[in-house]
Amino acid sequence: MGLDEQGRFVQQSGFVLLHPEETVFSEMLQGFRRQQLTRNLAFSTVENREG
Repeated sequence: MGLDEQGRFVQQSGFVLLHPEETVFSEMLQGFRRQQLTRNLAFSTVENREG
């Protein structure tokens, strides 16, 4: 999966994901982390919530 200049997911053609569930879950966690960091939450808070 790729991101465009606005940060939206863009499906790239030419390949197939081997483990799409894991990839989507990982991208969801990254988005969750970015969202919290843009709210200026402490890194420790974000890490605890990820756990």
